[in-house]
Amino acid sequence: MILGNDGGINITYDNGDNWFKANSPSVGQFYAISVDNARPYKVYGGLQDNGTWTGYTRRQRTSDASFDTLQYRMVGGGDGMMILADPRDNKTVYYGSQFGAYTRSHLDTGGVLSVRPSHSLGEMPYRFNWLTPIVISRHNPDVFYIASNRVHRSLNKGANLQTLSDDLTNGKKEGDVPFGTISTLSESPLRFGLLYAGTDDGNIHVSKDGGYSWTLISSKLPKGFWVTRVYASHHKEGRVYASFNGYRNDFFKPMIFVSDDYGANWKPVNGNLPLEPVNVIREDHKFENILYAGTDGGFYVSKDGGVTWNIWKNGLPHAIPVHDIAVQERENEILLGTHGRSIYVADLNEIHGLAPKKEPAGPRRFFEED
Repeated sequence: MILGNDGGINITYDNGDNWFKANSPSVGQFYAISVDNARPYKVYGGLQDNGTWTGYTRRQRTSDASFDTLQYRMVGGGDGMMILADPRDNKTVYYGSQFGAYTRSHLDTGGVLSVRPSHSLGEMPYRFNWLTPIVISRHNPDVFYIASNRVHRSLNKGANLQTLSDDLTNGKKEGDVPFGTISTLSESPLRFGLLYAGTDDGNIHVSKDGGYSWTLISSKLPKGFWVTRVYASHHKEGRVYASFNGYRNDFFKPMIFVSDDYGANWKPVNGNLPLEPVNVIREDHKFENILYAGTDGGFYVSKDGGVTWNIWKNGLPHAIPVHDIAVQERENEILLGTHGRSIYVADLNEIHGLAPKKEPAGPRRFFEED
């Protein structure tokens, strides 16, 4: 018997007395992925029903000079969500499972600290998205952000969390899972304290003062759709991208927008993308006109700022849902977190060769220690 489930494939040859997990082909469902700046670098990711993991993109040599495996190790359990490494030591990690159950730990020494905010006595309980967003500040990695239906911040690596915002959603809705939650959170790599938050019910807010005040900037955007990403630009301080998913509404038109004035005005950049919900949008770290988009049907690249898009499918399975994109800037590699076919990695040199040569290099990168 062969059993397919949300944790993979299991097979028995003795009528169910003994089962083994079939790990080939790789059928992992990654919600989120990230990378560190170690040499060689590691990739981190959260798997549906299989916890959070970290490992290498290439096989590493062992002490006897033979090649070991990819050396993946499990960090946490549950439904694995986001996992981020402190760029100063590449060992301190923030990881979690569904509905905001996040922890800070050290991969070598252990020891855990819960970094899930709790409401005060007399307050309404916070509502956490299934995939609760977290952010480590690029400007000061002691600063850690996590979002419920409100935005919370720690100035001490997840300890002493402070609630910064009011409820940024349209309010609670009854159902089997929390709704009216913040689904995406982004900090500008160019300006400390410039933050964007998007919600599962269509709101996007900006804060220009470190989270103390927030302004709604989505009134000119489609209403009521799930905000899959807000993404602050590497190249222009006022530029921000937003993507929406209308899956819940049986609306499959791709929705990607960009603003160059902190969200005051928006224009669509979905170009000729097919009728597939957009899960993630990312700007290239070196060339401002190169954009990457992950949809329910594949991975797409634009070299003209979203006017036209081309599918990048060489080496990828047909119609693969891409839910997250990470870039290792030092190695100039891009990684895709997929639903059903695990993680893929590719070199960006050929894509960068298509960009106009007059464009400047991206901003300097922070904390690239081993």
